[in-house]
Amino acid sequence: MSVKFEELIASLIETAPSTELPEVITSLQTISGASKSTIDDAILKYIKTHPIVIDDYIITSLNKDPHSSKYIDYIKGEKFAFDIAKQAIIDVESYTPDVSVDSALVDKLQQYGDDYFQGYTFTIIPESRDVYTIVIIGEKLNKDNFYTGKWHSQYQVKDGEISGAIDLDIHYFEDGNVRLKYTESDISNHEGGGISSSVSSASDVVNFINRTDNAIELKLIDQFQHLNQQSFKNLRRLLPVTRSKINWGSAIGNYRLGSDVVNKK
Repeated sequence: MSVKFEELIASLIETAPSTELPEVITSLQTISGASKSTIDDAILKYIKTHPIVIDDYIITSLNKDPHSSKYIDYIKGEKFAFDIAKQAIIDVESYTPDVSVDSALVDKLQQYGDDYFQGYTFTIIPESRDVYTIVIIGEKLNKDNFYTGKWHSQYQVKDGEISGAIDLDIHYFEDGNVRLKYTESDISNHEGGGISSSVSSASDVVNFINRTDNAIELKLIDQFQHLNQQSFKNLRRLLPVTRSKINWGSAIGNYRLGSDVVNKK
């Protein structure tokens, strides 16, 4: 198999929403005949930047076992592998981590998810008692109605300081292909980074996450309203009024909006 072909497969997987990854992989295997090793290599590359959820396990490069091909769930005390095509966790074994996870933090995060999310999964990846990473994923899957959505937030807590980022990926694919991607990076409790207060307990950490998530949600709502009232409204004024279906292919240049876009330098 050529290097270019493998790169093409990897690029197609890389751009897929994680909520639709199994379907993308199955389609690629059917259409291209890509080998299992090619797909596996692409998935390993994918999860470096896109954590995925299977059942209630999170798979990310951060919880990869350095001594095997498995991944670690520090909360459950397990090592595991996964089958992406079957959406199954396999080959689970007990594991005792060198650093334990704060049970109070686990309880607070679980309650936070129950209160505010649908399809909520989280994990904690500890480096030491006071240094750890929290990964939160909220998914909304409604493929029968042609949309999926994923909220991914990740926070690192270190010596009373917390920093992180939030990624949002929404895909709507009924009679079209519309995708919204949003990233909020450089979240911090430093002065000038948003909320300035040290975190010293499980409650402090979860309260910071809650305030940050709420602030980002309000920011997104404001941006959506601006798009709807300004950008989309202006776009609708430029679209031709017609009772016939528009050919957005070769004939796009015949319409005013198409001509403006094509001829704009």
